[in-house]
Amino acid sequence: MRPFLVLCGLSIVSLSLFAQSSKIYTSDIDNFWQAYDSVKTTTDTSRQRHFIQTLYMDKASPGLQSFIKARDHSARRHLDNINAFPKFWQSIRPNTLAIKNNIPQFEKAIRNFKKRYKHFRQPNLYFTIGCLNSGGTTDREKLLIGAEIATANAQTNATELNPWLQNVFKDLNGVLFLVVHEMVHTQQADDVQNGTLLARSIMEGAADFIAELLLEQPLTTPYARYGNAHEKELWQKFQQEMNGTDLQHWLYNGNNAPGGNADLGYYMGYVICKAYYQNSGNKRKALKEIIQLNYLDNKAVSAFLEKSGYANKWQ
Repeated sequence: MRPFLVLCGLSIVSLSLFAQSSKIYTSDIDNFWQAYDSVKTTTDTSRQRHFIQTLYMDKASPGLQSFIKARDHSARRHLDNINAFPKFWQSIRPNTLAIKNNIPQFEKAIRNFKKRYKHFRQPNLYFTIGCLNSGGTTDREKLLIGAEIATANAQTNATELNPWLQNVFKDLNGVLFLVVHEMVHTQQADDVQNGTLLARSIMEGAADFIAELLLEQPLTTPYARYGNAHEKELWQKFQQEMNGTDLQHWLYNGNNAPGGNADLGYYMGYVICKAYYQNSGNKRKALKEIIQLNYLDNKAVSAFLEKSGYANKWQ
């Protein structure tokens, strides 16, 4: 074999091993657009749903299989979204296909995380196309990204979508930030569904803070912008509800948020975690304590808030 061919062969093997070791999977994106193009060849809704089912959902990666269950995807739901928002899908397609080009950035973020946190467990990272109902979530050791939301930005044509999504797209920190945010969740406790508002806010805020820390990229979400301008007022209101379990005014509230300012609990958790880290003499230890906090232990959560010194800022 000629030296040139040997080198090419080694390069192909190296790329294959790299893709395998990185645990980053993008095949669902290619499958979705194949199904999408097939849908556009007919107006028969039965055939359209068949294309989505057989070309996309039946070929689902393990990550997409989990995403389908977690976010209630169906061929009918995908088709409804394709038909309802044609400008959006045409606009977002190049962004989703470009994710493959960003794999080195994801790998760099993973290496940085491993360097700062020795207990890091690398999850399998799956990029999929969802039903416009989740930018990302986690399932055990899987990190699931809805690329149609995660790659949206201010240039995305979102005129057909609801006002909340339009606003979110204008200020997204980018797909890399979202990936690291969700990656933090894979390192945290598995079940915090019954935690207090304070616990759930710290859990989400920790993911935002650590993403900002690892990427050296400031948080620019709508809730961060609003929070920075109304921090004292928010803290006073948050204190009144933080020990309860009612999340409706603070978390996962989208279009139902008071005054249209959604997910302000993320911001409160973020500033608490930031204070905890900044007020610690041992940053590596502080990062470990932020990640490993037991969110179902109310005493531990309260002690974390007290140790952060955040409340002293307003006394």
